[in-house]
Amino acid sequence: MKFHSLILFFILLIMPLAKLCGQVAIPKGYFSSPLNIDLTLTGSFSEVRANHFHSGIDFSIQQKVGLPVFAVADGIVSRIKVSPVGFGNALYIDHPNGFTSVYAHLNGYNDTITSYLRTNQYMVKSFEVDLFPKNKKEYIYVKKGQIIGYAGNSGSSGGAHLHFELRNTATENIINPLLFDFAIPDNYPPFIDFIKLYPEDDNSFIGNANDDIRFNLKKSGNREYRLATKDTLSLWGNFSLGVQAFDFNQNQSDRNGFYSLKMFVDKIEFFSMVCDSFAFSESRYVNASIDYASNYISGNRIIKSKKLEGNQLSFFKTESSNSVLTFCDNKPHEVTVQVDDVTGNAVNLRFWVKPQKPAGFVQVPVIADSDSNISFRYNKINKFETKDLKVEFPIGSLYEDMVFRYRKSPGGNGYFSDVHYLHSAETPIHSRIKVSIKLTKLPPKLQSKVLLVRIDKNGKRSPAGGSYDNGYVSATTNIFDGYAIVVDTVPPIIKPWGENNKSKTSIKFTVSDNFSGIKTYKGTINGKWVLVEWDPKNKLMTYKFDMMIETGKNTFVLYLEDEKGNSSTYTTTILK
Repeated sequence: MKFHSLILFFILLIMPLAKLCGQVAIPKGYFSSPLNIDLTLTGSFSEVRANHFHSGIDFSIQQKVGLPVFAVADGIVSRIKVSPVGFGNALYIDHPNGFTSVYAHLNGYNDTITSYLRTNQYMVKSFEVDLFPKNKKEYIYVKKGQIIGYAGNSGSSGGAHLHFELRNTATENIINPLLFDFAIPDNYPPFIDFIKLYPEDDNSFIGNANDDIRFNLKKSGNREYRLATKDTLSLWGNFSLGVQAFDFNQNQSDRNGFYSLKMFVDKIEFFSMVCDSFAFSESRYVNASIDYASNYISGNRIIKSKKLEGNQLSFFKTESSNSVLTFCDNKPHEVTVQVDDVTGNAVNLRFWVKPQKPAGFVQVPVIADSDSNISFRYNKINKFETKDLKVEFPIGSLYEDMVFRYRKSPGGNGYFSDVHYLHSAETPIHSRIKVSIKLTKLPPKLQSKVLLVRIDKNGKRSPAGGSYDNGYVSATTNIFDGYAIVVDTVPPIIKPWGENNKSKTSIKFTVSDNFSGIKTYKGTINGKWVLVEWDPKNKLMTYKFDMMIETGKNTFVLYLEDEKGNSSTYTTTILK
């Protein structure tokens, strides 16, 4: 098919699909496997991850870095993204049926894509690039089943695997790939780990308690669960229900995410979460959908029925505004929890509630000691200010109205301010807030070296970034915690690998920075820029010998600079 005919065909197919309210019908059998091995899931769509829902599915590559990865259908390469973090080496292919396939954490690309990539990396003199081939000369066409790259462990990957996505090309929304009928066996139903009940006010009680209480479960059949100790609970007042559930796929060792979670009271649905599709802008709403405090403290992944006012996640399908239950009518009620996987395997939990208010029992929660309390509204701009601290909350940074708590303590040695404790790290923030701390006791010559440091409950410090401006050091953050001012005057460290003098194909370095982090780096051969690959999780920089090396002696220089302008240089000779 000639170029112009192919493009016209492609456009005519996509346009009506894109106009149909942004929805594209999910085809069955259109896409083939991206791997030439039996597909085994190690991560599922939408499962809870740190600060996000998992945006695709992860395939095991049997520890075989370099395993070929194939195009799942005919299409055009629409994006090539290389980053030291995130997806690492990623590839995007637009298909004529209105979908885009995404392949991430690749070890590399096929020769055609690699040639295009290298040309552009050398053109812009950067390892990290985000390329969008957009003209006749740049288009890279692929056929179904063609090798497009090789699986690996690049970027922020925690182990070798293939991360795979399918997106609506027009909206860029991610769609659960398991809805496309890939041949992946599912031999096990989901399982429900435990539930948790949350009193929603001071006059709600579980027995005689006004505290959140976890209830363990036991199986009463192959796919039925009951409460471990008793079937009936004595409750009074308003409650939300939390459920920790997972799904098994081909074995009972990988705890993957479920497809749908539904809750019923007296057979009437009051909560429904179906993990079919979402936009990237929604991903951080995971923090409003889980018991965030329990996740922060112990890593639990409890989905809560209560929908916070600022939670705009589209997974929720129930019409109920907040999915809070009220038990105060002296009538027994049946509560049911149903968890499904994408193939229709389902498990159920049933228990009963007997409304009963403890006679004469009143409890007022104790508010932690603080230097200040102030009410914030989730849908307003909020500000907090003292003589040495300013905090600005844009609209959308909070999930619900809150009473903001604040205290401070002396900073001690190594700090150039007090330590300012903002609320509690167990409360999530959606979008970033601005924190500005007044600078004291610092020589003017060090003003360019200042930054904010985050101090967690265990005293662990981590850089929060920022810079000096008109007497304050300001940075943005999306974590409540302790913050103070420090300085970074120490340059990065470059350590060459011992085997460099033996290798004829590459030169490698272990690199690190004491605090603020590496901002920029550059490698040169005989004064000319060369491509140095950067793998932060392994603190590794690698220059693979290429056409820039000349016969004879070559001078290689690696330059690093951290976020505060501290720099280091390493020079060596490469013989060819």
